[in-house]
Amino acid sequence: MSFALFCDQAYYPCLEATIGRPYALYVHGGSDTTGAVRSVETIATGLKWKRLQDPVTVTGTLDAKDREACWELGATAAAGLMP
Repeated sequence: MSFALFCDQAYYPCLEATIGRPYALYVHGGSDTTGAVRSVETIATGLKWKRLQDPVTVTGTLDAKDREACWELGATAAAGLMP
């Protein structure tokens, strides 16, 4: 199932059930991630989700710095889910 199809089918059923939930975003692209980030953030805004931190975006090959940023993103997301 594509992300767009998932969003089309899940958006309205999730609208009220997920208001205020935290989210984190990692996007990996070949040369640009701007459109992907904008699309996800538009959907998250409509769902009234709260971004935990700026998205981690990577273009090209992952390096150690990118992996560390992803680890930090995951740790932040996990901490944001704690009551």
